[in-house]
Amino acid sequence: MRVLAFLAALVVLLLTAAPAQAHVRTTSVAVDLRGSGDGVAAVVDVEYDALGRMLGLDGVASPDPDGAVPEVPAEVRRVSLDAHESDVAAYVGGGLRLSRSSIACTAQDGGRVELTDAGAVRVALAYACPAAGELTVRSDVFRAADGVVDDIRTMVAYDVDGTRGSTLLDAARTSVTVGDTDLFSEIPRFVLLGGEHLLFGLDHVLFLLALLLGAKRLRDVVEVATAFTVAHSVTLVLAAIGWVSVPGWIVEPLIALSIAFVALDNLLSPRTSHRLPVVFGFGLMHGLGFAGALSVDGPLSFSTLVDLLSFNVGIELVQLTIIAVAFPALLFLRRVATGPLAARALMLGTVAAAVAVAGAGLIWFVERSPLLT
Repeated sequence: MRVLAFLAALVVLLLTAAPAQAHVRTTSVAVDLRGSGDGVAAVVDVEYDALGRMLGLDGVASPDPDGAVPEVPAEVRRVSLDAHESDVAAYVGGGLRLSRSSIACTAQDGGRVELTDAGAVRVALAYACPAAGELTVRSDVFRAADGVVDDIRTMVAYDVDGTRGSTLLDAARTSVTVGDTDLFSEIPRFVLLGGEHLLFGLDHVLFLLALLLGAKRLRDVVEVATAFTVAHSVTLVLAAIGWVSVPGWIVEPLIALSIAFVALDNLLSPRTSHRLPVVFGFGLMHGLGFAGALSVDGPLSFSTLVDLLSFNVGIELVQLTIIAVAFPALLFLRRVATGPLAARALMLGTVAAAVAVAGAGLIWFVERSPLLT
């Protein structure tokens, strides 16, 4: 009966947590700086939903009772950005401030605003700066005090005056001087960012749990975990540095579909010979999803590469922790379910858990598919 109670609790947890997926009131900003002397160009990518709540853009709805935010169609975003281009450029330009030797750079009039393939808002800005001195970057694009988001992470990649690198800003650290970053102090920040992205991305967590439900031996776990890790690491790096670009409206529904497929495959296919190619293929999609939190579409440098690797290490540490906790628990349940009643309860619980995970994946697939919403 303990087995049945444990599995019942697991099913209830999955069913109640799934619809809430994924709304955590956090956002990310990517800043790409390039220039030398008295001219510096900045390209800033921000999330449409957060910007929409800040400026009242069209199509942005409040979270539903489960915390999910409805997707805004691309055409609605484009029309709204065209109508509010000056407001968007003014807000982002006002929030990104540059200075050399404590002398403020002057933002040029206006700014080009466009919608990226991933559905983010991209603002191109130009600054006139003093010709000499170290460049300092301060980002106040979104603040907790605005009441729009609870947390903000700003990725800054730069190629200024021959100095290349990247750094991560947050609510506690809103400015950086170009070239004045300690590589070793940046590593923990990116490791933490990677770990948080996996841990709070319920879709990725459920994909891992679906894989574990179908694993019978430790060897199975090692094989699928390795395939998933290699695949998402490849696309994470390629997408983060801008060498591969797939629109979010394609990636996100496929990630949701991967969850449903793996969960149902555990029930419908007794053979597992096809599992590794399937996991590898879906891992490529998940890597593209991970890259959405770490866009460094700018100059590639040694520090940028270290940041990418640190971010991936954070993902792997949380992934290994989930496996280390969940798989032994599943093995324990299988070993203690020796009687007929316990064995039946385990089977029913496993089926119910797989159905719950598959249901969550299908719900997200419908919610994220622009043709179905």
